[in-house]
Amino acid sequence: MILSDGDVVFQPRKVQRSGLWDAVAGRVLIYLHKEQMLAAVERRYPATHYVMVDDKLRILTAMKGFWGERLTTVFPRQGHYALDAREVAAYPEADVTLNCIGELAECAERICSER
Repeated sequence: MILSDGDVVFQPRKVQRSGLWDAVAGRVLIYLHKEQMLAAVERRYPATHYVMVDDKLRILTAMKGFWGERLTTVFPRQGHYALDAREVAAYPEADVTLNCIGELAECAERICSER
């Protein structure tokens, strides 16, 4: 499933146009602030472990604070948030750091098998 945040009109369209909506059979949740909606995510999609990919360490840190070891955080160093040195220095490192989102396919099986 995909957990995203952003504008309630723009973000769903963006996910649909990218093909991701169909790739997860419509299992998409979009909130204004996803890191504040984790209890709702758990109720809708209960799991023993979650993986979150985000280019904002602030979001990953907040989510790790809620789920702890039940969450593997993945930080692709791509995009303006990920390249902001002050922002990156202000938060703990993610569990996994990628140079670009394209590396996710290479490590996805490893991330999932470790859990």
